[in-house]
Formats: sequence, C-alpha cells, structure tokens
Amino acid sequence: MVDVISLLSFQMESRKRLAKTVLVFVCIFAFCWLPNHIIYLYRSYHYSEVDTSVLHFITSLCARILAFINSCINPFALYLLSKSFRKQFNHQLSCYKTRLLIRSQSTARSTTRMTSFKSTNQQSMITFSFINGNHNCHEENAQYA
Repeated sequence: MVDVISLLSFQMESRKRLAKTVLVFVCIFAFCWLPNHIIYLYRSYHYSEVDTSVLHFITSLCARILAFINSCINPFALYLLSKSFRKQFNHQLSCYKTRLLIRSQSTARSTTRMTSFKSTNQQSMITFSFINGNHNCHEENAQYA
C-alpha cells in the first residue's frame, strides 16, 4: 500500500514538472512570436498603406529576430528545467572530453600518411602530409620546358 502511494506521489510530481516545462515553453514561444504576429496582423489590415518609417522597419526587424531567437532559447530553457536533459547533456559532454583525452594520449599508435599530386597546369607541385594528427601543406614552383 505504501509502495502504491509513493508511486502515485512520484507520478504527480513528474506531471507537475512536465506541466511546468510545457507552460514555460508556451510562454517563451508566445513572447518570441507574438510581436511578429502582431505586425503581420497590422500589415494585413492596412495592406493598402505602405509604412516606410524607420520605426516600422526597426520594429519589424526586432520582431523577426526575436522570433528566430526562440529556437536558440529552447535548449537553454530545457537545460534549466529538466534534470534528465541536464544529466544526459553533461554525460555526453564528459564522454566527448574523455574521447579527446584518450585520443591525445594515444600518440604512440599514430600513423603517417603522405599524399602528393601535381596541379593541372604543371607549374607547381603541392604536397600534403598528415603526421601525428598535424597536417602540412608544401607548394613548390617547378618550371618545365
């Protein structure tokens, strides 16, 4: 019986967090897109008049930028609101750091590849080399008779 009550309590808390997250995203969406939609409504009802004022131009530009910023804000808001997203994001970030550390420590098993080719006009020869993770480009001018 106690187990069922704790499960129901957990489900209620989970639903509250989900409702809070959805509400925040809806508010962010409304805040970012409402100015753009208001300008579109204004233009649709005053389509015969062309507003060429600087204020209208700046307002339209700011509304459009704010609408595009909505897509940039969403991952940050989700990171702040969701513990599971934050945990998985930090885990992926730490895995990437670990892979970089392992890759930098494995220089003993590095391979050397060298590729060279001549350009089509036969005036120069370019040599690319890749040694221990570093690349080098060398160009020689050669005069052919």
